[in-house]
Amino acid sequence: MKVEEALSLLPSACKAKRLRALWPTIEAKLAEGVAHAEVLGLLNRSGFDLKQCTYKTYLYRYRKKLRQEAAAGRKKVPASQRAASSRLTAPLDGGAGDSGRPATFDYDPRGIPDLLK
Repeated sequence: MKVEEALSLLPSACKAKRLRALWPTIEAKLAEGVAHAEVLGLLNRSGFDLKQCTYKTYLYRYRKKLRQEAAAGRKKVPASQRAASSRLTAPLDGGAGDSGRPATFDYDPRGIPDLLK
């Protein structure tokens, strides 16, 4: 066996890098209604040895990256991933615009000067 072939067979030590290729599949399963606990259990049985907080952190980072790429228009996000990430960024008022923030109103703490005349 050549050195290049042997090196290509070595697994990555970083869990995040090993998970990177699996995230689209994981997101599709989550969109189908599979529980996070089931996904985490399967990953741990497959040798990932992840804690729940680590899994959630990796998932947050992946979804954040998807949102940034979609906002920048660099990459078309698949529908299964778009549904999962849009739940995280939906505005609280149901339609405040593209900012993802709830609608605000103009407030002047001095009141309305015309009413004081």
